[in-house]
Amino acid sequence: MKMKSINILLLSAIALPLAFSCGDSLLDDLNANTEVAEGDLMVAANYEQAAGMFLTAQKKLRAIDPDTKQPHQYQVQCNIHIDNYAGYMSSTQNFGGNLPTAYAYFKDYCESPKSIFFEMAQAALPVMRSADALGLKEVGAMCNIMYCYSALELSDIYGPFPWWDYKQDKQESPLTYTPMPEIYDSLFYNLRSAKAVLDNFRNTPAEHQDSINTLLQDYDDICGADVEQWIKFSNTIRLRMALRMSNVDPDRARTEAQSAIKDGLIERSVEYTGDDGRPNPLWAISENWDDTRLNASMENIMKRLNFPLMTVWFNTNMGDISDSEGNVQLPANSDVVGMRTGISLTPRDAANQYVNFSGLSGSFANKSVAILKRSEAIFMEAEADLRWEVGTLLASRLYQNGIQAMFEENNVASTSAEYNDYYNQEAADTSIDYVDYSDHNNDIAGELTIGVKWDNSDPDNVKLEKIITQKWLANFPQGLEAWNDLRRTGYPRIFMNDDIGDGSLDSGALIRRIPWDASDSSIAEDINTTGLEALGGPNLERTYLWWDVEDPSGLGDNRRF
Repeated sequence: MKMKSINILLLSAIALPLAFSCGDSLLDDLNANTEVAEGDLMVAANYEQAAGMFLTAQKKLRAIDPDTKQPHQYQVQCNIHIDNYAGYMSSTQNFGGNLPTAYAYFKDYCESPKSIFFEMAQAALPVMRSADALGLKEVGAMCNIMYCYSALELSDIYGPFPWWDYKQDKQESPLTYTPMPEIYDSLFYNLRSAKAVLDNFRNTPAEHQDSINTLLQDYDDICGADVEQWIKFSNTIRLRMALRMSNVDPDRARTEAQSAIKDGLIERSVEYTGDDGRPNPLWAISENWDDTRLNASMENIMKRLNFPLMTVWFNTNMGDISDSEGNVQLPANSDVVGMRTGISLTPRDAANQYVNFSGLSGSFANKSVAILKRSEAIFMEAEADLRWEVGTLLASRLYQNGIQAMFEENNVASTSAEYNDYYNQEAADTSIDYVDYSDHNNDIAGELTIGVKWDNSDPDNVKLEKIITQKWLANFPQGLEAWNDLRRTGYPRIFMNDDIGDGSLDSGALIRRIPWDASDSSIAEDINTTGLEALGGPNLERTYLWWDVEDPSGLGDNRRF
């Protein structure tokens, strides 16, 4: 099996050579009736190599590079495109003409999430294959959970992908694209298989438990060296998937959600805990490079809700903002101001006013990078209860618990005046609209009208909008999950824009996926042979993913853009 050399660089950082063997991978029989073809597959040679790869796989979930300590990979994995789509952040410049607008397709950027997925996979898969033989079956299960987490993200970004080929280290043509329903089936199967392994951990000999716990103390950077947290991480991913399916297959979605909740969701965030002296990568992109600024949609929603964390996360404008004639319209340090997604981007030079807009605050530099937040888990359960009455508590209680968790995750007590004042707002301040002080052609009326406080008399679609709006705020800056909810529910009510991207989008439309790179003729052939059929539409930004259909329950508003 050949692999592109550009995608195996991380393996050179691991000193011990890889061993090779033939046969099925641990947990690789993703469907009980399907066998994976035999071939030369990479495996971890020994305990030390497996432990190192386990840690590397964790670092690649969010492209945290322990060697360069630079956020370049994080930028092209998350920020330069997806954070813009989510309404969280906006790019300030055109990157040498490569990004004339936020939706513009530039393959070197748009392919990066896939490339980083490969880097994670090339660390996780060898551990999965050799873990049983090395007496590290639980660590193999944890690598399987990470693979599922990352594969789900890959599918949410592009749509179908060559699931079976990628699991066999195959990245070169011919590749066969797997439809998303089959990928989801495999992910559910994998996650349950990993859970079963970890559930049995407490039944294994004490000596084995001590060995695994010792490894986790040294190499677990996201789940606190806690096997139970890994189990709950797996369950919570399943709930994410269930809600993603809520429009396209609501009956199965309800069953999967009920099962995940019953098995137990995370009670603390899955996030990087190691201290290697690096600032938060998004802060570095904002502060050190001036490449990203607060999004106008987020600015307006936070201001209309008088969101107290706005000034915790963001600075006021970092310099004078002038109009096209050079007249100062907003002096430095006057207000928190964001910039619109979809406007024409210019070079990052002295004439570019957007570098003076609001970047991330100094306190954000020390903020942990989250993989899956406790607050998100609570809001997901609130939605599941609203839709299907399968929560452990009523949706109203879960909703309030989610907001409390959001505040606590940002070191603001849920007993504080800030929390009480925020939660008790019954309506948004609709007098606040967005103003672009550098170009008033970008001014736009705000769209959010709902308040924060739960009202049992609200119609269910308003209740869902409240849940997703607060979840969107709590999840910041996890742009992909925010973009997923926007496509699935239409909430929160971010600004529409006139960016037609690859030419397939209408004015006011939301980008629905990042297209596959078809510049290589062999890849283009694979796309034409199996990719387009698996996708169910053309390889364009406007094409809806399998789960991105109109909400049959009427709770969502995802066809408004």
